[in-house]
Amino acid sequence: MNIGIDYDNTITTNPIFFKEFVSSLVKEDSNTIYIISSCAKIDEPMFDEIHKRKSAQLKEWGIPFRKLELALEPIPENKTKLCKAYGIDLMIDDDMGNISEITRNTSKTVCLQFISRDGNPGDLQ
Repeated sequence: MNIGIDYDNTITTNPIFFKEFVSSLVKEDSNTIYIISSCAKIDEPMFDEIHKRKSAQLKEWGIPFRKLELALEPIPENKTKLCKAYGIDLMIDDDMGNISEITRNTSKTVCLQFISRDGNPGDLQ
């Protein structure tokens, strides 16, 4: 299964949970993890720096992944394109706008929203 996970306000909210969750998923040879994160409109040098920073943080947290992709604006549409390009079966994201766009425009991807018990980003629902 190809699994996409958002970085900001998803993994960053609870990296310990995601380390354990993702580690258990990759024990199955058939699961591949893609980190599909947002990146506001910026110039190329800043894009590369953000990519390096996020990649280093994921490695520091011990979260295994095949590839980190940054979706540029318009973010929901570009996250949808990345889900299609990588054949994402399951996408976990905190942003309902992204989830709605992905669900509406892919025939394959199932989305889960990551929210906390108090309504803020946090726990998988």
